[in-house]
Amino acid sequence: MSITSSPNEQDRPSAEELTEILRAAAAGRRSAARTARLSDLDSQTSRELWRLWQRIPVEARRYLVREMVELSETNVELNFSRVLRLALDDSDPEVRALAISGLWENQSIVLLDQFLDLLEVEPEPVVREALAQALGHFTYRCALAEIDGERAERVYGALLELFRSDEPIGIRRRALESLAYFDENEEVEELIAEAYDSLHQPLRVSALFAMGRNLADRWLEPVLESLEDEDAEMRFEAARASGEFGDQRAVDLLLDLVGDEDREVQFAAVTALGQIGGKLAVQALGRLARSDDEAIAELAREAQTQALQLGDPLRPGL
Repeated sequence: MSITSSPNEQDRPSAEELTEILRAAAAGRRSAARTARLSDLDSQTSRELWRLWQRIPVEARRYLVREMVELSETNVELNFSRVLRLALDDSDPEVRALAISGLWENQSIVLLDQFLDLLEVEPEPVVREALAQALGHFTYRCALAEIDGERAERVYGALLELFRSDEPIGIRRRALESLAYFDENEEVEELIAEAYDSLHQPLRVSALFAMGRNLADRWLEPVLESLEDEDAEMRFEAARASGEFGDQRAVDLLLDLVGDEDREVQFAAVTALGQIGGKLAVQALGRLARSDDEAIAELAREAQTQALQLGDPLRPGL
């Protein structure tokens, strides 16, 4: 079902409707339209929802939060921030982790402080990993000096401690990826280099991801080398990072990856060609746009439009 709008101020759900939405979820009667009614709740309605929330089974709560996250990703008019912030206090770790991931668009300082406070007391690895990843949205703002120095130091210190700890590798990976936005920082660069040289493949994959965020000149060579790595995840992240660097030296290698055995690598290569642009990339994308593979053809058309606009920002889309 297509959800096109969120409730306005006069059309928010009553206590009775909230009860019915939760009961339906608990009974397995799933409906995107019902879940969408939880968008843009005011504080009073949110308090009423929270009063009822913990009374429904955990599977229903997981479903509702997961549905809210998915709906907000496909419809920018829907805003579940109030409900998701309440769900940060849910008794179930999976609900808390899902709620954190769903708050990616909310970059308020109040939420940043809440995330940092949660990180100090949260015991569950799945939630700590979600927090480490979510802080990446704020480290980008720290790099742009949009967050005050004291908070930026707190974010940096928290992520640095996570990476250097004996936490599960998933948490350490996300901490490194979030730290990567602190560019022109020798300590961060050394952490990325350490991860890239690690014997743990997941850390090496995250190092490449971090290189595409950090964009220090020293990373271009390992990124180009990793385009030919035997591991598909490494090739995928190298392709993504190549697009971020926008260096023409990656074009020939990316063209080879368009025929990669891994589908996700193919898509990443096509997208990166659009980010890099240049005559060779534009011509190649034009050929791919006529491919019998409709998924590749569609992606190539979008990438070619981007590549052409790189060369001529005033050029209209194809």
